Amino acid sequence: MTGLRVCLSALACGAATLWSVGAALAQSPASPAERAREAAAMLTAAGFQVRGNAILNSCGRPAAPRPAAIDFNGDGRAEAVIPDMDPACYGGTGEAFSIIQRQGPGSWTLVGAGRGRLKLLETRTNGWRDWSLEGPGCQRTWSFQPGQGYVSLKACPTDGGARPTPTAAPLAKPSASSPADREAALRAAGFPAVRGKHPACDKAMEVEIEIRDLNGDGRPDAVVTDFGLECYGSTEQGYVIVTKEPNGAWRKLFNTPGIPTFQSTRGAGGWPDIENGGPGFCFPVLRLNGSDYVKIRWSAHQPGACAGRR
Repeated sequence: MTGLRVCLSALACGAATLWSVGAALAQSPASPAERAREAAAMLTAAGFQVRGNAILNSCGRPAAPRPAAIDFNGDGRAEAVIPDMDPACYGGTGEAFSIIQRQGPGSWTLVGAGRGRLKLLETRTNGWRDWSLEGPGCQRTWSFQPGQGYVSLKACPTDGGARPTPTAAPLAKPSASSPADREAALRAAGFPAVRGKHPACDKAMEVEIEIRDLNGDGRPDAVVTDFGLECYGSTEQGYVIVTKEPNGAWRKLFNTPGIPTFQSTRGAGGWPDIENGGPGFCFPVLRLNGSDYVKIRWSAHQPGACAGRR
């Protein structure tokens, strides 16, 4: 991995330290003004903003990205991975990154993005390196699809095809629960046992359940993930959140198509906000208002992806 240094001359950084990329950008512009434009194009493609002497992330907060060059597609020309660290912006581990590809002088395009720490895999799809995220348990695999960039596959990289956990950001620690709790949670979510199994919308699969104390009240909650094109369209996935009441009964709190990413910010009752993912690069962020999860904002994973959304 070749190191990159980002510094805009317009930001009083000096022409000599704008971009130092070695072979990764051997044909990069030579003049300070051209280097500044190249750097600004890279940052913009990665979702950052350049305002005066400041580089801002997607939350409008000051950022100090430290890019790295990686040849993802083996063509001898490196793409750039631009990470950022901001727990207040990204939740979870506080890390996020964008993968951008150079199209020509001063022209870059976003081909992938994630929240967490990038983990390169040895496998390839359409000639491009697959990747996942660092972290415990099952993590999604992301593969390159022409015309779409990196999209998420359903299998984990190391478990021979098991489905991933329903969140990309770690939840609260597991809460005390029992097999009886698990079965009661699945029934409350609408998935009672059928001959000892809990079939998903796609009858060839089973639903998955993750029991955690989501709202910090000391009682277990559960995220039940269902799968199937027929039920959820192109997202192919939906989820149900159920919670255990003080009297021991389980109650359905919320259900929707999508892929949940639990945020560090919280709504009524201490319940975490949810970025509800799916196809594309613009996702709603939902917050519990006391009775239901409702949209509070949009989260763009590509510049302009949420333009016009209200």
